[in-house]
Amino acid sequence: MIDLDERIVRTLRERAGGTVDTDRLTARAVALGRARRRRRRIGAASALGVVALLGSAAVGALGPVPGPRWPGAEPTVAVAAPARVPGVPGAAARPDLVGNDPQLLHFTVDPARARWLTWQSIAGAEGARLDLGGGRQVAFDLARTVTAVEDMRHEGMTYPAASAGADAFDGQVRQVPSPGPGAQPGWFLRWQPVPGLYARVYTVADDDSVLRAAQSALRLDAAHRCASPLRLGALPPDAWLAGCAVNAVGFPDSLDVVLRVARPGGRWMQVRLEHHREMAGSRAEGNRTIGDRAAYLYPKGDELELLGFRKAHLTARFGWPSHGFTEADAAVVLGGSRVAADLADPRTWD
Repeated sequence: MIDLDERIVRTLRERAGGTVDTDRLTARAVALGRARRRRRRIGAASALGVVALLGSAAVGALGPVPGPRWPGAEPTVAVAAPARVPGVPGAAARPDLVGNDPQLLHFTVDPARARWLTWQSIAGAEGARLDLGGGRQVAFDLARTVTAVEDMRHEGMTYPAASAGADAFDGQVRQVPSPGPGAQPGWFLRWQPVPGLYARVYTVADDDSVLRAAQSALRLDAAHRCASPLRLGALPPDAWLAGCAVNAVGFPDSLDVVLRVARPGGRWMQVRLEHHREMAGSRAEGNRTIGDRAAYLYPKGDELELLGFRKAHLTARFGWPSHGFTEADAAVVLGGSRVAADLADPRTWD
């Protein structure tokens, strides 16, 4: 079955029992399908690369950076990367800060050797997907405990069923079986940069050469913001921003941002900004209002969208599998949100 069919079928199943929003369904399916085919042409291994979100803080801004300079890389129209934060120590100097503040990433990469594709900061861990040129991609994760780093996942990459123990963080490369017939094997490189800090690089490739290249491109002496063109303002009582993840794999044609708002007791709500150049348009009329703006509550009653964004959807999902938030809470979050004027131009994100 082709990607477009798969996306339509999955969406229909998710919306079973309610009215199907065909305009949004078609726009998302076509846009994501085209984006995935485009990423395949440049050797990308994943569609989203955005995963689990936990923690507490606010979201900062991205800055424009020079185009890729690593050998063999093709120039791009625009490149997004997390902006550095002067004066904040990196993980090598303060390993205790890793995973404590989802606003920050306590590592950096050499722009001459690698390019940021995704970045995320969650409770207890930080990570990113990196492009080393020539279609070579790796997932990097950093945490203060073995459990936290081993729990990190990057969509589009197949991981072994069993996690490694502390003895595996010895700086040695390990191969894991292929996920299927004819597939490339997986490769792990695990080490302890400093006592009390665990690092892991993972890739799917014919050999392990890219792991050492990635390790040499990583630096733990600087910090970045886990930033995006979406900022949240007002939050419901006793709630906090619990993490952020940004996918710039298809940037500037597409961008995906996921923020998580949490409450005590493991309750959470997902706020998502999806931008794709191929989106055919946006819903003109809503069935709710947030302040003086139109909004739309989806038929199942578990997702609220703030309308009026060109080539983008801004939604708050408060239904399954999360608990503890309501439509009123979602309206507060969306009503206090700020979205950059030009999602394809990082200079407007500040």
